[in-house]
Amino acid sequence: MDDIDDELRKLFNDDRLDVHVTPDATSSVVRGAQRRRRRRAAATGTFAVVAVIGAGIGLTQLRPLALDSADDLLPTSSSTASTTPPPPSVSTYTQTVTVTVDPPVGGVPNTAQNGTTAPNTTKSSSTSTTKESAPGVFGRLALGMSEEDALKTGSLGTAGTPTEAGCKPYSSVSNADPSTVLISSAKGIVRIKLPDTARTSKNIGTGSKVTDLKNAYPSAAVNGSELVVQMTATPAWVYVFENDGTAVTSVRMRLADNDCPGA
Repeated sequence: MDDIDDELRKLFNDDRLDVHVTPDATSSVVRGAQRRRRRRAAATGTFAVVAVIGAGIGLTQLRPLALDSADDLLPTSSSTASTTPPPPSVSTYTQTVTVTVDPPVGGVPNTAQNGTTAPNTTKSSSTSTTKESAPGVFGRLALGMSEEDALKTGSLGTAGTPTEAGCKPYSSVSNADPSTVLISSAKGIVRIKLPDTARTSKNIGTGSKVTDLKNAYPSAAVNGSELVVQMTATPAWVYVFENDGTAVTSVRMRLADNDCPGA
């Protein structure tokens, strides 16, 4: 150890190792220290400015983020609600009207190809069960009229011989046949025979063709040599058309409910 100490002492005492300081060394050191302080101060200021700016930018960026996060958490009301009132509801209806020009026969309407109800062109015709309607009146005489009332009309002619049933025949001012009018004491006038020149309301009379008679009165029923047409007036009565199969030979009106045979 002593050898080492001795060597160190020799080394430190060697003049060759001395550092020779120039006369302006002190001022140079001072100036270098000042330069270092200025650079340090400048660097510190720059860092401070940068730090402040960075902090401002950070706050600016952080604030919207915070607000956005808050907005996401807070309940919001819908701003898209419609303020326009709903359009008024409109109710529509369809009304279908079917117009029938003529009522269908048998209650079944004619249907056209397009499915609409077409006017019925079929004409109704009388059948054998159809009865004509007309009062049983000729001139001033009427079926069912009493003998007394008939005499008051002045239309009766000469009285004939009463029948076995008590029915009294009369001629009339328009027909000289002595059996033109037949009167029952209980039923009144039960028969009026029309003169050859007389015609019914459908233009049928003595001399008319049987075919014309049947066309005018489709409900005419055959009774021997007679064609009988029922009428529906009150009192009920019938037309009796005597014929030879081709033409009408006589026409008489007869009370439906009578007590005189052969009326």
